[in-house]
Amino acid sequence: MKTKIYVILAFFSLGLLQMNAQVIQGTSGSSSDMRFGVKGGFNISSLGGDSAYSYDSKPGFHLGGVLEIPFSDKIIIQPEALISLQGSGGFFEDDLNFWYITVPVVAKYNVWEDLYIEAGPQLGVLFSDNLDGNSFGGGDGSFRESNTIDFGLTAGAGYRLDDNFYFQLRFNAGFLNAIDDVTSKNRVFQLSAVYFL
Repeated sequence: MKTKIYVILAFFSLGLLQMNAQVIQGTSGSSSDMRFGVKGGFNISSLGGDSAYSYDSKPGFHLGGVLEIPFSDKIIIQPEALISLQGSGGFFEDDLNFWYITVPVVAKYNVWEDLYIEAGPQLGVLFSDNLDGNSFGGGDGSFRESNTIDFGLTAGAGYRLDDNFYFQLRFNAGFLNAIDDVTSKNRVFQLSAVYFL
């Protein structure tokens, strides 16, 4: 039930972003208006970990929507809402799968022609994981619990190929443990493509 609620909220949020962008574009035909886009790409994730445990890299993906808000000729604010598969591979021979709704809000600064650097905070809400079925357990035989909230920073660079296509390379660093009482902070490299509608 909890998982269904989070998925519904994610799609509702994406729908609101799209409606907002369409309303603004409808009131002013300028190309400098806010623009809505769809985003997808690959993750390479791990859990910044305790030396007592082995956290290997894990492939995953992310998918969602973005809103591009021009702030000046050089600065663009870009809030996003994404579904992201993160976690770690090879942990006691089991993959750890963490499904998040992530909401990064980045400032993009145009450094040269179509090249941008970007950084900002990111909030993540966990809506599903396989921690219960994993062989990761507490010393007393009980299973540890995952942390529902993740907060961190994201930074990277992007390149605008044309008016519609934008490509990004980012690193996301979480500040909170993904697994309670264990050093297990999210570390995610992302390669993304954005298509603006």
